[in-house]
Amino acid sequence: MLKNSKFLVIVIIFFVFMNNITISTGYNFEKKQILSKSKALIPKEVWNKTYGGGNLDWGWSVQETNDGGLIISGETATYGSGDFDSWLIKTDENGNEIWNKTFGGPFKDGSRSVRQTSDDGYILGGYADSYGYPGHDAWFIKTDSEGNEEWNTTVGGAYSDATFSVIQTSDEGFIGVGYADSYSGGVHDLWLVRTDKYGNEQWNKTYGTSDWDTGYNLKECDDGSYIIVGTTQSYGAGYQDAWLIKTNSDGDEVWNKTYGGGNNDWGSAVVITDDGYYLAGDTYSYGPGGYDFWLIKTDKFGNELWNRTYGESDSHDTGYSFIQTSDGGFAIVGTKTSFATELTDIWLIKTDDNGYMEWNITIDGGEDEWSYSVDETNDGGYVITGRTNSIGSGNYDFWLIKVDLVEYDNQPPSIPSINGSNFGEAGIEYNFYFVAEDIENDKIFYYVDWGDGTFDDWFGPYNSGEEIIASHIWQLNGYYSIRAKAKDIYDEESNWSDPFIVRIGNNPPNLPEIDGPRSVKVGISYNYTFYAIDPDEDDIWYHIGWGDKEIIYIYGPYSSGEEITLNYTWIQKGNFIISCWASDIFDEDSDIAKFEVKVPRNIKFDLNLLSWFYIRFPILKLLFKLIL
Repeated sequence: MLKNSKFLVIVIIFFVFMNNITISTGYNFEKKQILSKSKALIPKEVWNKTYGGGNLDWGWSVQETNDGGLIISGETATYGSGDFDSWLIKTDENGNEIWNKTFGGPFKDGSRSVRQTSDDGYILGGYADSYGYPGHDAWFIKTDSEGNEEWNTTVGGAYSDATFSVIQTSDEGFIGVGYADSYSGGVHDLWLVRTDKYGNEQWNKTYGTSDWDTGYNLKECDDGSYIIVGTTQSYGAGYQDAWLIKTNSDGDEVWNKTYGGGNNDWGSAVVITDDGYYLAGDTYSYGPGGYDFWLIKTDKFGNELWNRTYGESDSHDTGYSFIQTSDGGFAIVGTKTSFATELTDIWLIKTDDNGYMEWNITIDGGEDEWSYSVDETNDGGYVITGRTNSIGSGNYDFWLIKVDLVEYDNQPPSIPSINGSNFGEAGIEYNFYFVAEDIENDKIFYYVDWGDGTFDDWFGPYNSGEEIIASHIWQLNGYYSIRAKAKDIYDEESNWSDPFIVRIGNNPPNLPEIDGPRSVKVGISYNYTFYAIDPDEDDIWYHIGWGDKEIIYIYGPYSSGEEITLNYTWIQKGNFIISCWASDIFDEDSDIAKFEVKVPRNIKFDLNLLSWFYIRFPILKLLFKLIL
């Protein structure tokens, strides 16, 4: 049987320094359009901007606007009239500020979501302590295209209520999702609030039981119904599960589904597709690390079709924002917190429509950075907003980052190494181990020629440096040359590997040949030769018994067909059979060859008696001469 081999996975990380920001990129495409034989695309930060003052300021939401610029919303403790105020910033396509507006009263107010409206204005959703006291209330703010407030409204009760996401509906009204303590006896329920186009509440609905349940994102379906994603402790398998709720246009629940394992799992964002839904968040129940990015595909009724995790074993990876991209894939942004340093970086990943990671980029400012929102721009890039305490003028500042896909010269993967058994038997499946590395850390496909006229066509993708296993069965005995090559996701191929020789089946050595004297005398040494051929040209051992003892002597190894000479001395008279057989490296034995040797007794004569016989019988002298 084969022994498992472990190979060191070498992950090659490129660092690009821009404005003291470290960018590490991973290129994990399964499929991507090929630019040319040697050109590919990688994600790269092209600029970043900070906004803020000496206090705490951070961005929660970003969207590209109809004019190609950007709109950002969040919270500021530097500007405005209260502890925290909602902050709205408009920039051009390069992140240069055009204007900014604050909204709020004397206490803590903020916005978690902003979306451009059909009249080119903006709708903000969040919370307000300054209005609706004693507890903060859900807060909707409508502005014109210049950020001037047109109206604001709060919705809530005696306890704390808030919205995390707000969208404009098809009838130009608004709907927000978040949580409500006011309508569940002081315990979080997922909360849906519907207003008309002027902010007048039309209805609100709660979902959940006496445990902690919260909604984070929603979308309107084509028929005017809603799909909501959040987190629930009321239902599901673990302490906390991702939660997907489908309602009708009036907010009445149609169905709900939970997703998760025995630990904490979150749903942060949802996307509607023709055949169902995708929801993203993070999971502690699955994946290699602590928390990992999590993407789930469901059918139209919320039944899970597949789920994928993204993360590393040495970090918490938490996904906050999720969009469908123009190519049908997805972008997820969030944070990566190292177990070793406890510092947090921004992490953006891109997948195809099946959830297979295409690329990822980590943005590290040196201290703590957080990202909560991502949007795709018209030029095919991405904008990210969040907060940083690595750069800027305050403790935390709004941070806006632009990531583009840029061309780079692509190199093929290394020639694969092959490991496994060199010997086997026909009709039995054997595993072989292949490893190739890609200097750009692209994912790798393999092609294997098994040497018997069969091939494993390009299969994969696998991570660079990952040891992969492929199995094969040979039906006929013989020698086979396994060869392999690798290619990256841009079809840049390595050369073929050197042949890895496998022999299937074994033939025993032929019957040995023995040569030497057949009649010997006691006490005298005689030479004997032994000769055998192995049909497979394996080395052989000779097993020899000289016939006078119950001992078998083993000599070897010798090359097939190599003649050996041994000497032996008999110390007693008699007839003896030399026996010899040959064995190969697989302990396959030949038949036994036999060679008879006679060791007669010594004859002593009385010379006087012999002379007397010669005199009496002269003919005896002649006979003795003939005999002796």
